[in-house]
Amino acid sequence: MNEPRRRAQFIYETLRERICLLDYPPGTVLKERDLAIEFGVSRTPLRRVLQWLESDGLTVSKQGHGTVVTDIDVESLKDIYFLRIKLAEMIGESEPYRPTEEVVASFVALKQKCREAMQRPDYRAFGEINIGLHKHFQTVIRNEWLRAFSDKLFYLTARMWFRLLQDVDWREEVNDLLREITEVERYFRAGDVESAGFVRRNHLAQVVRRFES
Repeated sequence: MNEPRRRAQFIYETLRERICLLDYPPGTVLKERDLAIEFGVSRTPLRRVLQWLESDGLTVSKQGHGTVVTDIDVESLKDIYFLRIKLAEMIGESEPYRPTEEVVASFVALKQKCREAMQRPDYRAFGEINIGLHKHFQTVIRNEWLRAFSDKLFYLTARMWFRLLQDVDWREEVNDLLREITEVERYFRAGDVESAGFVRRNHLAQVVRRFES
């Protein structure tokens, strides 16, 4: 990846996380001029990044307004989760990479963040932990298309937690996330990515059951 492309990718991933952590809530206008100044780039590569975000369904171009952050499409969440469940099952079947020692070691920090979040509701921290777990899974997916599709679907649903968590028991949710991370870590340490994928799959299925209830 050349330097301009690498820079654009960094900006894209940064803006995507800001959207999914509600640093840019729905309805926020992403101003090209301000972002170009912040990242030290011209508007040309920035427009390319904004097009990527629109392709992901995270923003929309509105005449007279510019690029606007979309709201969460609640109606499509169940369908997206259905696909995420199937993709999680496929991770172990796609000749995955063995988890690196660095990735395995970073689970310690994720678990510590969970324990800290247990003390009081912190939706943003919960979102950051989920993003961290997702990134760990991305490192072991060898199949390029599976990795890209998995990434896109994750970020389409990432903001959902900010709504769901308001209506559930906070400590119970954080405990569930901590258990998932602990199980995934155990399988990653053993190099058993397939079993880790099924842990992820079961967690996602549990989320769907909550939607249905």
